Amino acid sequence: MDAMPATTTATAALTSRTDATEKFGDENFFPLSEYAPIGGFQWKGKDVLISDQCGKGYAKRYYQTRSLVQYALLFIVGLATFYKADDTRVRTAGLSLLFPGAGFVAVCTFPSIFALLLTLASVPLVLFMWFGCGGLAFPISLWLGSSLAATFLVRDTVFESAGVVVTAWCLLGLAYITWKTQVANRNARTKRDERNAFLMNAVQENQVNAQAPPAPGSREADERTLRFVQWILEMGLAPKDDFSYHDVIDQFQTSAIRYQLYQGVYELAGFQNNYCPNFHGYLSQAERGLVEKSMTRPVMNFWKWESLLGKFTLDWDPIKEDNIMVSGYILLAVALYQITTRDDRYSTKGSMEFVVTENCRYKYDLPSIADAVFRNMDQNPYSMYPCEPNWIYTLCNLVGMGGLVASDKVLGNDYGDRLKDRFKAALTTEFSNVDGTILPIRSEITGFTIPGLAGAISDAMPSVYCGPYLPHLAHRHWALMKKENLHWTEDGRLELINLVGADNLDPGNYKSGRGYVTLAIAGVASEFGDYEIRDELLRQIDEEDYPVYETRTGALKNKGLSTISQASALRSRLGAHGDWIRLLKEGPPDHCFRAPILDHVPFPDVLVAKAYSHDGESVELVLYNGRGSGRFTLGFKNMEQGKMYRLGTETAVADSMGEASFSVIINGRTAVWLEPVSQ
Repeated sequence: MDAMPATTTATAALTSRTDATEKFGDENFFPLSEYAPIGGFQWKGKDVLISDQCGKGYAKRYYQTRSLVQYALLFIVGLATFYKADDTRVRTAGLSLLFPGAGFVAVCTFPSIFALLLTLASVPLVLFMWFGCGGLAFPISLWLGSSLAATFLVRDTVFESAGVVVTAWCLLGLAYITWKTQVANRNARTKRDERNAFLMNAVQENQVNAQAPPAPGSREADERTLRFVQWILEMGLAPKDDFSYHDVIDQFQTSAIRYQLYQGVYELAGFQNNYCPNFHGYLSQAERGLVEKSMTRPVMNFWKWESLLGKFTLDWDPIKEDNIMVSGYILLAVALYQITTRDDRYSTKGSMEFVVTENCRYKYDLPSIADAVFRNMDQNPYSMYPCEPNWIYTLCNLVGMGGLVASDKVLGNDYGDRLKDRFKAALTTEFSNVDGTILPIRSEITGFTIPGLAGAISDAMPSVYCGPYLPHLAHRHWALMKKENLHWTEDGRLELINLVGADNLDPGNYKSGRGYVTLAIAGVASEFGDYEIRDELLRQIDEEDYPVYETRTGALKNKGLSTISQASALRSRLGAHGDWIRLLKEGPPDHCFRAPILDHVPFPDVLVAKAYSHDGESVELVLYNGRGSGRFTLGFKNMEQGKMYRLGTETAVADSMGEASFSVIINGRTAVWLEPVSQ
């Protein structure tokens, strides 16, 4: 390659934390490049450093301590019952309190030993089911069921040494976990210091080297990229009962259809904001189709089962309490739709109906969903709230906070500002490791996390979603990813390194592969103006790992990618420096909404690559024929009544509704202007 790879350049420039302090001074204000929109303001350089308060949250300590005290009480009561009771069934039940299956040790027969092994083998599966759908009923059933089975199998005598054996197992297990935790924390403190030694200079370098986005109104999608957009449009325009564009596996975890739908809205909104603010038509219709399908029974019915198995309730309202994987995500989707179109239909009271079952329908709207998301965050001691019952997913809460930021813009609320200090503190103290790595998950009721779930993915989402809200965290995690997960080889190839856990899995179809994490990093690189990294990762996806093919409709798709990965790819295919922040906090310029709006376009006969008003009166259009070339009718709205407009060689007068139609010949790339005509 002619230019030195970005990561190589950054590595060569790294100095110690002391050197950084000397270079930038005690206050460490970052000088901004000519265009540095990530966050939209300056902050003290030391803010990107990892605090020594990481991982020291009060809420998690409280719930962890409570859980340990509760277990200690069970332990004491169980042992006391085993040694003090006379009835063998009571003694066996008492020992069963120490852990699932412990009572089988007291029985100590061949059937009971087999039952013990079966119970222990079931523990990982049951914990996965608890984690996967919030089903607290599963571990309770295993523990209670194994206890009852042991009391059924016990005879007139018990194995008297069972108390000692089980106690030894428990104490050794707790000692091992404690030792591993101490070692991990010690290593994390070392890693934190190593990270802080390069973070300030790395962030500074990223800012200086970031490439500016194209000027507003200058972007135009090429035909190849439009074909990728076409596939997502087809998904949004499909009937509500058509799920042929989706990975239909389960509705509980990351492959759930709802995530595919929400991601489609986010990416189409980004396309509309940057390329086509003066085109609604089938683009806005597709966004609405994705939103409305996400509220249908096949998508929402999962909450009935999660409520039953995880919360033991018959109240299946999917918005009122918990379930940020619906409330937070759809809040962001609908807010983005309103930002890019100024269509406030979803702000009308009761305009959004969530169908959990045919008899359980819950009506909400954008304001009431925003109220619910704020209330849940405000009242939860963690300042975040669960997805699945009892499990708080950090990354889902970042999406929810993005929803509050976007909805604050269209509704005039200040929810984001009111939560900001607490949310920032929670990310640092409750949901970060000592080394500053954001934890994907924490149990709300126990305070404990599941280690090793993901690495780079846990850095990718904060790098984008924190940008409009907590920019110092966005910059921090992008700098960490570039240093720790990306490596340029001598032959100019970019490799992903140090991936763990779910990094090696496509969350949309659970297939092994690095497609999703590759696209996630490409999207972050695009957001930070590092187009060299973005383009290389996209090249690997399209040319090597997930070859592009043409569907029967002419749309383009990557073979083997899940639907959510396919949608996510649009962020890097279409994006530029700071796009996500501008989408949430700015939206299209006001003058675009004063100009005519292209609203009636045949799909997929005509693909719109650009629709932008530079002056609030005329509209620049770039169109492609989606099938064969020919003459097509285009309809516009939002025109000045009685005024004459010209599109190409045709003129028309806007009717009393401010609408007019024109016909235009489209053959390949066709650039035309809609302009008012002086009469």
